[in-house]
Amino acid sequence: MQNDALDAGIRPGGLRSKQDIKILICYVISKARVGLSPDTVEQALVKAELVNYFESSDCMSDLIKNGNVKICDGICELSASGAEAAAMLEMNLPSSVRDRAVQVALELFEQERRERENTVSVKKCDNGYRVECRVLGGAAGDLLSISINVADGSQAALVKKSFLKSPELIYKSTIALLTGNEDLVKEALLSLNGQ
Repeated sequence: MQNDALDAGIRPGGLRSKQDIKILICYVISKARVGLSPDTVEQALVKAELVNYFESSDCMSDLIKNGNVKICDGICELSASGAEAAAMLEMNLPSSVRDRAVQVALELFEQERRERENTVSVKKCDNGYRVECRVLGGAAGDLLSISINVADGSQAALVKKSFLKSPELIYKSTIALLTGNEDLVKEALLSLNGQ
C-alpha cells in the first residue's frame, strides 16, 4: 500500500496508508459488538498509536461521506458496503494491529460507560479540595455517595481517577467494611491486588 498518511505519533507497525486506516475503522466497528461513537473509534486508534489523529478523523469523515459508515443516535454502524470491505480486506492488516485496535476501543467504551454511570465532582475548599464520588442507581437514587477532603488538586485528581477506574470495587469494599463481612473484605482486597 502507498504511504499517503501522516505518521507523527504512530508507533512502529502502525498504519501509514489511508486505505488501511479506513479498513481498520470498519474492522473495529464490526468486531467491537458494542455501540461505539465516531470519537471513541478515532480515540482508540490514536491511543493505541496505530494512526495519526488527523488521518483517523479524515478517514472517518470519508467513510461517513461515502456511506460506508452511518451514524445512528451517535453510534457508528457499518453499511453493507462497509461490512463487506471490512470482511474482505481485514486480512490485509496485521492481526496485532487489528486486535490492539479493538482492545483499546473496548477499553475506551468501558471507561465512557463508567463515567456515565458514576460521577465525581471536585470542589476547591478553604482547606484543600472536596471530592464527592457517586455510584448512580437510576430512578432508585444513588447506590453510593462518598465525600472526602484531600489536601491538594493532585490528590483530588488521583481520587477521581481511582474511583472511575473501578467504582464497583469501591462499592463492594464499602459494603464489605460497613457490614463487617470478612469474606467480602478479603475478596475486595484480592480484586484490588489483581488476583
